Amino acid sequence: MEEPEAHLHPQMQYVFIKNIRDFVRSKLNWDVQILITTHSSHIIAESNFDSIRYFDNSELFLKVKNLSEFRLIEGASDPTGISFLKQYLSLSRCDMFFADKIIMIEGTVERLLLPLFIKKAAPALLSKYISIIEVGGAYAHIFKDLLCFLNIKTLIITDLDSIDKSTKKSCKVSEGHKTSNAVLKEWIPAMEMLNDLQNCSDEGKTKGKIRVAYQVAEINRITCGRSFEEAFILRNSKILECCTNGKLIPLLFKNTGEQEIVENSYEISSKISERKTDFAFDIMVLDRWEVPRYISEGLQWLTED
Repeated sequence: MEEPEAHLHPQMQYVFIKNIRDFVRSKLNWDVQILITTHSSHIIAESNFDSIRYFDNSELFLKVKNLSEFRLIEGASDPTGISFLKQYLSLSRCDMFFADKIIMIEGTVERLLLPLFIKKAAPALLSKYISIIEVGGAYAHIFKDLLCFLNIKTLIITDLDSIDKSTKKSCKVSEGHKTSNAVLKEWIPAMEMLNDLQNCSDEGKTKGKIRVAYQVAEINRITCGRSFEEAFILRNSKILECCTNGKLIPLLFKNTGEQEIVENSYEISSKISERKTDFAFDIMVLDRWEVPRYISEGLQWLTED
């Protein structure tokens, strides 16, 4: 069956595959195979993970990859990780199989603002099919083997997550020693010390077709943000001091000068933790803001062939 989704509503695509599978299973001793070609993430989500055959045309010669074997790539053998991927892909982001590029993000704010980031920093990506995967820094590294298997260019936007050496609690980057981010520690660039991470080269942040982007000091600034919110504040401190638009931002920066904003960026960003959606919506109506450097550099890398 070729491209059955062309004639089916998305909800019916789920039902279609489920009914086919149930019908075949109901036939005892019936030796039959069914081959379906598709570009539907809905059909993939309802299909058994091990039954998927992925066509990788990113190289000179087309490769057909069996998803039941992907665990052998780069030594993937953790059954918990594999179970997580199967469950996550079934419930969420099967469109990554059809994407030109993949972007992995931390959470709600990045998801809401990513289209604006792309429009401002890398408009060439607007013509590409981008799969956006929302997964916290504690889980992103579980996708390592699957991303290597699919061989799709991927940008991971994550947080520096600085912590104090003795208390292991979050703190300013200037007062921290290590990161608590599993991606940075265990995958790319496989560094834990903040000093090493801040001095890491672009090549060190890249492994094959995968690159990580985390907070770095903005141009002409010594201070580096710990999170997206703090990085945004540091990048846009001048326009935030006189901002009157929005619901949350005017309250955070009322009667506060640019230098004071820079000096207290960590404390201000900490107040946003419970109102991140409000912060994102305020940015949408803010004029002349700029994308933090680490995101801009990552998106520009993603535009390269």
